[in-house]
Amino acid sequence: MKILHLEDNREDAALVRELLVDEWPGCEINVVANCPDFVRELNQPGYEVILSDFNLGGFTGLEALQLTLEHAPRIPFIFLSGTIGEDRAIEAVRAGAHDYVLKDRMKRLVTAIQRALRENDEQRKRQDAEEAQRRFVAILENTPDFVGLAGLNGRVFYVNHAGLRMVGLSPTRDPGTLSIRDFHPPEVLPQLVDQHIATAVREGTWSGENLLLGRDGRRIPVSQVIIAHKAPDGSVEYLSTVMRDITAAKEAERLIREQANFLNKARDAIIVTDLAGKITFWNQGAERVFGWTAAEAVGRGRSELFGPTVGDDATTTAAEDDGRSELRLNNKLGQPLIVDNRVTVIRDAAGQPTSHLSICTDVTAKKQLEEQFLRAQRMESIGMLAAGIAHDLNNVLAPILMGAPILRDHVSDPGDIKMLTALEKSAERGAGLVRQILGFAHGVSGVAQVVQVKHILRDLSSVIRETFPKTIRFEEQLTPDLWTIRANPTHIHQILLNLCVNARDAMPQGGSLRLKAENCVLDELAALAIEGARPGAWLVLQVEDTGSGIPPSVLAHIWEPFFTTKEAGKGTGLGLSTVRGIVESHNGFITLKTEAGRGTTFRVYLPATEGSAEGPSSAHPFASRGNGELILIVDDEPNVRDITAAILARHGYRVLVAGDGTEAVAMFAPRSSEIQLVITDVNMPYLDGAAVANVVRRINPDVKILAISGMDSGRDSPSRSRAFANAFLLKPFKVEQLLETASKLLTTAPAQPPR
Repeated sequence: MKILHLEDNREDAALVRELLVDEWPGCEINVVANCPDFVRELNQPGYEVILSDFNLGGFTGLEALQLTLEHAPRIPFIFLSGTIGEDRAIEAVRAGAHDYVLKDRMKRLVTAIQRALRENDEQRKRQDAEEAQRRFVAILENTPDFVGLAGLNGRVFYVNHAGLRMVGLSPTRDPGTLSIRDFHPPEVLPQLVDQHIATAVREGTWSGENLLLGRDGRRIPVSQVIIAHKAPDGSVEYLSTVMRDITAAKEAERLIREQANFLNKARDAIIVTDLAGKITFWNQGAERVFGWTAAEAVGRGRSELFGPTVGDDATTTAAEDDGRSELRLNNKLGQPLIVDNRVTVIRDAAGQPTSHLSICTDVTAKKQLEEQFLRAQRMESIGMLAAGIAHDLNNVLAPILMGAPILRDHVSDPGDIKMLTALEKSAERGAGLVRQILGFAHGVSGVAQVVQVKHILRDLSSVIRETFPKTIRFEEQLTPDLWTIRANPTHIHQILLNLCVNARDAMPQGGSLRLKAENCVLDELAALAIEGARPGAWLVLQVEDTGSGIPPSVLAHIWEPFFTTKEAGKGTGLGLSTVRGIVESHNGFITLKTEAGRGTTFRVYLPATEGSAEGPSSAHPFASRGNGELILIVDDEPNVRDITAAILARHGYRVLVAGDGTEAVAMFAPRSSEIQLVITDVNMPYLDGAAVANVVRRINPDVKILAISGMDSGRDSPSRSRAFANAFLLKPFKVEQLLETASKLLTTAPAQPPR
């Protein structure tokens, strides 16, 4: 204890010290005798009691009391005097002194000090509590949240001003007249009382969302905390609650939901990633495009879904806020996709990047259409090139096919005859290949006829045995009485050759190749078991190998044009697509059985037909002879023109030849009544075949026109030639075809073709 003693009598001061030290051995007592010293010590910290005489020389105890109240009002002040009377003592207490003690009753000083300290401590605690209460109330009144107190019976005994304003009540309203039912809508009261308050009473607290009721009937969404305050015996004395208005937050949530719904309506994939590449938003469009749900995608990196090539968006927008790229990736099922990816950097208020917004449009179908268009353009270019080559090749092959029968009349040696036969077959094969090229370039076309496939199979078998590696064992299995089909023989040859070549390439180390043909009848039940099949009679062509087989990943693409697994320069990807096109054009279908490492079997079903099949052509043409009729031959190819003239002349016709349309018109005019037939090439310089026909018919309407051409598509197609000609022959044609056609035209009545 530290005591300040104002006393000018040393003996009295010593007596007081002795008394106090005996009671409080460790106490510190500072004695001063005048005003300046008293004021100095009064301003020093730590004093707990002030003792003062009433009368001092030039300074009184009342003056000391006044200074104490001004500078240290919380320190107890006790008068200790021998001259103070009762009236003055009462005056001193009223002035602010805690007590007074007469010097002749000095022992009472200890009791007076103890009581003063005790009362001072109680007063200090009371003042501190009052100050704390004032501060607490100030805090409650200044908080923007609703703060209230209520009893277990629901009677409210405190609501802060913010709470009253929140529900529209005047701040002067006495909360004691209200109940918790006055603050909540009727529809939430049962849940509030039976669940929320019950939980707080049982567990000490409850928190969640609720509704406040405004005086105007508004429902105010709030986040609420209810706390149960307990007495020492554990019973609940009262409840407190804090509620915060979350109207703005709810509105923000609603706007976010609406925006999310708008984003989900978009057909494009909208993805948001953070700067680390983790997905934070994944709309329903992304689910539709890529297959992963939002639950599967959010929280994962883009590279986890799409691979390392589609990583952090920052790589695409290092300097720019916007970037655009075309990505090739796979969806959840592993299917390839092409997407147009637009990336935007999202920045915060300080301009720092926070995330990336990606909008991905699936352009797979668009790209496929573009590729198909480019393929169509390439095919058109190939077709134009193929048509020109075919025209020239047919003009080259035509003299061989027509000249071989003439030479046969002049040879008798069996070896020479065999050589001529081989020459003629080679020319026929060359002509067939030309038609095959044209069929590929311009689509499957050609004249269909009744065909016995065994002749094609035997011809193909000889090619396979002569050209395929000897490590491939070839086996041919043909049913003796094969049904006929109505087809283009060249196309059937192309189907089988393409399938056999693919089988050969699947067996680089050797293996077995089986070529099989059989008859088959499918009833309703059997047809249902085969995709694309129909009931009926079918001729089945089977190509079976023991090669590498077709992997499942490739199987879905084998019919696509330009798809190939072969090395560059070893495959075009057109073989199987051409096969399928030909088979479908003949109203057939194909089945496929394959197993990796075990081989592949293709079965081609073609509808069987009734009729006499055309076998191999005879090497000896029948001779349709003329009776001296005059024929004009017009062709810009000298070899074709000369050999055609020679054949007709050898078979009883008179012949005139012209190298172009202009020369033909000049020759026809003076002998128009004598010339009965004009054989003209379709495509010639100066005047083409159609122009020649038009001019000569103006001169002689009864003249017959036979159009010939090395192309059977485009401007030289048979259908176009029939518009101005009575008949059409495709180069290279055989001698018997030329003679038979010429004979028919010359022996029929005059009839002009439709104009």
